[in-house]
Amino acid sequence: MRPIHARPGAAPLAAGLLAALLCGCAEPGGLEDAGPARPPTALTGPVYAVEGPGKPSLRRPASFEAGESVRLTGLRWLSWGGPAAEATGEASGGWCLPGCRDRSYPAKVTFAGLVRKDRSAYYGRAVVVVDGLPPGQHNELRDLRLFVPQQAPR
Repeated sequence: MRPIHARPGAAPLAAGLLAALLCGCAEPGGLEDAGPARPPTALTGPVYAVEGPGKPSLRRPASFEAGESVRLTGLRWLSWGGPAAEATGEASGGWCLPGCRDRSYPAKVTFAGLVRKDRSAYYGRAVVVVDGLPPGQHNELRDLRLFVPQQAPR
């Protein structure tokens, strides 16, 4: 093996390159903290909910079938289009058989879990809180999956 010999002036050149790499992007006076990261840009397109495949995209529906066993009627939306949409109305369906198939109960409804598609978004989850039900019957209503189409309507 041959010994490695440093060339004259190589050490100052290496030190200068290292300094340029480490400090080349800094402003005179040092780096400054720009603050917290900016939040993602707000959604500018419409927000929908869809009952299932082949069903129309809805905004602020008066009634809604959430899955196969929950029917929501008389919905009055307090908010729509943000990270969560909230409504009051009534719930009925097969989730609490035999008592509520033919009877509806006052309910609070929250749609959440926005899924962005092109220039639109869809609520992907729902929570339904029904007044007067035993706690065990609420479990089926705490995390309902809503249908989200593969592509936004054109």
